[in-house]
Amino acid sequence: MKKNFLFGLAVSGLCLYLVFRNIDFFALRKSLAEVRYVYLLVVLGLIFLFTFFRALRWKYLLAPVKEIRTWDLFEVTTIGYLANNVLPARIGEVVRALVLSKTEGIRTASSLATIVTERFFDVMTLLFILAVSSRHLPLPEGTKGHAMTLVIGSFGIILLFMLLMRYRQGWLLQMSHKLIAPISLKMANRLQSSIQDFGHGLMVLESKGDLLAVVVLSIFIGLSMGGIYYFAALGFGIVLTFSKLLLLVSMIFIGITIPSSPGFIGTFHYFCIKGLLLGGVKNKSLALSYAIVIHLIQYIPESLAGLLFLWKRGLSFREINTASVQTNVPTEAVQE
Repeated sequence: MKKNFLFGLAVSGLCLYLVFRNIDFFALRKSLAEVRYVYLLVVLGLIFLFTFFRALRWKYLLAPVKEIRTWDLFEVTTIGYLANNVLPARIGEVVRALVLSKTEGIRTASSLATIVTERFFDVMTLLFILAVSSRHLPLPEGTKGHAMTLVIGSFGIILLFMLLMRYRQGWLLQMSHKLIAPISLKMANRLQSSIQDFGHGLMVLESKGDLLAVVVLSIFIGLSMGGIYYFAALGFGIVLTFSKLLLLVSMIFIGITIPSSPGFIGTFHYFCIKGLLLGGVKNKSLALSYAIVIHLIQYIPESLAGLLFLWKRGLSFREINTASVQTNVPTEAVQE
């Protein structure tokens, strides 16, 4: 974990250098001073609505395991955001599972299985949106057809993998062992254990009602996330068309996926700026001011709310940090 942490710091440092290189700081201060903060109040509301939708979706994913109140899951999700903001290795999802295990008595592996399932639905939603709107993206002529084929193909592969994990798990376990065991028996056993746990998290597929709720809520999550970045842009006098908004969200998704320091500092800002510049914003200082504000308006409220919910549940920050470090879980599988 220490090596990954140091590598993430190096990546964030490089991105921060690129972000502030050749910046007109006078123009940056001017852009920050001219923000119309009324739009940021809308953004703040959408941020917590986004978290509510995620908690409600998690409730349906957990339904086959245990019925839990949406508000309780909202609190646990926010604690996970806090952990991602201040702890290395994007441990927030593992922390969510640990807190749920401690407060609700659910096995950590079962919680993690539902969290990984969340990630599948997040990626599926993103790919679906890209497939529907790929012709609107600012791609070079002649490449849009190939891009759409790639997106639809990825969508199909992930969907097939989900269905195999849920309905043909025995066959998948047998094939994975045959393919991986000759290379590494330890890796094959770990993969088999992961498939079994993640298949358990896909039990929601057995209920058509719960599955429909998860799909609809995934769409609402995507819409609320788009609303966050759209209304924040209005605060800076930037009007994002649908294709430009999609481009921005896609770039930010890349920025929070690659290794970085806690809180996605640097990588979020660099890819957010790139998304705006590719979308037609000419002023890099304006794009940077947007990236700084939209990052802070998510980082600060989420962290403060996470601390409040930790205190409410009688947990300490040191306790969840120690427990997450001692938990032998590959966090790469559940990264945001």
